[in-house]
Amino acid sequence: MRLKPTLSTMFVALACFTASAQAPKCHTDEAHQQLLNSNPALMQQLQSNEISVREWIQNNRNGQQRGASTLVTIPVVFHVVYKNNTQNIADSNLVRQIDILNECYRLQNTNFSQTRAIFDTIAADVEVEFCLASVDPSGNPTNGITRTQAPTSAFFDPLLGFDNVKRSANGGKDPWPADQYLNIWICDMSLFGLTAVLGYAQFPGGDPLTDGVVIQYQFTGFMPNNTTNNKGKTTVHEVGHWLGLRHIWGDGQGSSTPCDSSDYVDDTPNADTASQQTCVIKNSCTNESAYWNSIGVDPPDMIENYMDYSYDDCMTMFTEGQKDRMLGFLNTVRTSIITSPGCGNTSTLELAEYPLTLYPNPTHDKIQITSTNLNPKQIEISDLSGKLWMQTDEINTLDVTSLPQGVYFIKALMQNGSFRTMRFIKN
Repeated sequence: MRLKPTLSTMFVALACFTASAQAPKCHTDEAHQQLLNSNPALMQQLQSNEISVREWIQNNRNGQQRGASTLVTIPVVFHVVYKNNTQNIADSNLVRQIDILNECYRLQNTNFSQTRAIFDTIAADVEVEFCLASVDPSGNPTNGITRTQAPTSAFFDPLLGFDNVKRSANGGKDPWPADQYLNIWICDMSLFGLTAVLGYAQFPGGDPLTDGVVIQYQFTGFMPNNTTNNKGKTTVHEVGHWLGLRHIWGDGQGSSTPCDSSDYVDDTPNADTASQQTCVIKNSCTNESAYWNSIGVDPPDMIENYMDYSYDDCMTMFTEGQKDRMLGFLNTVRTSIITSPGCGNTSTLELAEYPLTLYPNPTHDKIQITSTNLNPKQIEISDLSGKLWMQTDEINTLDVTSLPQGVYFIKALMQNGSFRTMRFIKN
């Protein structure tokens, strides 16, 4: 049961918001703690997930050369929940937000050029893209946007109305299936007329009925609001949490021992606190990870990182280690979203001349491939990192029992020299 904040707590919170020129950038850790308080068993599941992700990274990345990776596309549905026309933001803002996500996750952002030399060589093309969903959960065409007019009495702030925006019964909008779509709710989270928080997300492995990201409406896409957070990077940050990333300082601020918390990524320098929405260069920690110690460098805090609290103009990159962690979650906890039909993709390639079908999917032992008119003459199976696991001339039934659990791609060389590619999950 979630306890309601006391009146004194509300006034303290209001005083904090009033005293600060900037609203808190991210409420993810506070939201996460509320979920743990309401479901103590969740902690054990999350710890198990961390073990699975760590094992995946060790098995697929540790000391190996990176191969030609395969792009992952994640379908997004925006749920715009509004009380007035100002909050009912235009489709163009949402389309631009998708563009910003793709630019940042593919390392195509124009401001990457300002990244300091000490960090630019470990910046990562995450090889994850996002699309506005074109197929809804019922298989019907969609533009990937829902709009819900909430009653004026509805409240969605993270103190009094935590996660209400995710429930139709509370004036919000129920999510689309979280194993097939990234749900992003856009709403007003202000408290007593003051912006309470810019956004928050749910880490992988939580309740599917609340899984997704919530963003304050003024900070979606490019917005002409003359703030330091008006270039869509809040959503980039929160989607990073949704893919398993923690804040780069490890959320250890306030600890009796500074710099002792981890974000579970080796190549992000230690930091004792967030940048607090500035671009000030600093070096808050001297104890560093094995990655930096091995090259004899004490790096400054990485204010360029999307998982800090820097101004949007300062944020330029994810690291290779963060990419590994995100792919680890996509290969374990969030595998189902990779084969989602939400972007119009299916396991059956209905090509006019040569349809190719793969089943069952997911599978734990064997895969059957069927084709009409033209059969494959060679099959290759690779994982998300591009590692080749199998190459065979056996084209009808594939035994994948020996493959580790995860997401794989079948590349079929057809008799006429063309290729067909399909995804499957080994469970």
